[in-house]
Amino acid sequence: MSPATTIKDLPVYEYPKQTEAQLDWANLEALDISKLDQPGGKKALATQVLNFIDKNGFFYVTGHGFLNEQITRQYALAQEFFHLPLEEKTKYLANTAAGDFRGYKAKAAGANAGRDNDERYNIPKFTPEHERPHPQLILDHFEEIKDFSLHIHNKILLPLLRLFAYVLEIDEEYFVNRHRYDAEGLEYLRYMKYHPDPKDLWAIGHTDYNTLTFLFHQPVAGLQVQTKEGWRYVRSNPDSIIVNVADALEFLSGGYLKSTVHRVVRPPKDQAEKPRLSLIYFARPEAAIKLEPVRSPLLERLGLQKEIEEGLSSVTAEEWARARIAKDHRFRAGLVKTRETEIIAGVHQKYYD
Repeated sequence: MSPATTIKDLPVYEYPKQTEAQLDWANLEALDISKLDQPGGKKALATQVLNFIDKNGFFYVTGHGFLNEQITRQYALAQEFFHLPLEEKTKYLANTAAGDFRGYKAKAAGANAGRDNDERYNIPKFTPEHERPHPQLILDHFEEIKDFSLHIHNKILLPLLRLFAYVLEIDEEYFVNRHRYDAEGLEYLRYMKYHPDPKDLWAIGHTDYNTLTFLFHQPVAGLQVQTKEGWRYVRSNPDSIIVNVADALEFLSGGYLKSTVHRVVRPPKDQAEKPRLSLIYFARPEAAIKLEPVRSPLLERLGLQKEIEEGLSSVTAEEWARARIAKDHRFRAGLVKTRETEIIAGVHQKYYD
């Protein structure tokens, strides 16, 4: 199958109303990355990062270059995808048992329904290794989705990686050179739909296993971040992308950039009956990159320079991600009763209520 030349019109996507509930919101910093090209902008943003990054790995990005219409088009695509018949969607199932998230994951049914109430469709990088069948809906908008994904990688991810390298006082291309788009590696755009569910906890507290996660504006409340003061809701603002640091970047930065614990809870009463649609991009290091900490003058000066964990010395980014995906699959599919904490090579992962 190949991308179609004629694009079918999509219904216009309209955001749900913001909740009127009084919630405990997290106080997050916003990095305006458009300032990186301005005189003194990089230094000012680095100062911002130094002031918050050891306290919270969640932050906002503004000045990202996307128009609202480009984001709502992706939401329209996501909405249309989830409206497809189940028998059509299941033609493109992801092999999560083997640690592969490419394609579709249905919500759980039967005895396991209480563990998993979301649907997902993951669209990997637009490189030869990831050529695979897609529903016609996706093929009809293939170039549009590709442009959206490439903008995130090239115009948002890479500038942030250079900024973090600048903060750590290392070669500004150090992280960038471990995230080359054309190199083998599973980076992907996700369309996700949480279905209304009476239980309070929709996704248990966890960290992500990639580099950075980009979550686009969605007014249905439910995302929470673990702070020193406890769980706090993450407010979604129309002009911002919510970004969180994930496992791979914590490992690569020697623990300085912390993978942040977050969860999804049932929305407030005025939104509880609505599905929660999400548009997410998961940036990930190249498949063969070892998860060893960088040697950083900043970390040396602060006495925070870490050596690589013994178990991680032989683990690649792909092996870490595949192991976490496969362990997650085992729990969601009911193959194990509790989440497995040892991921690979003696390295453990914590889970939270």
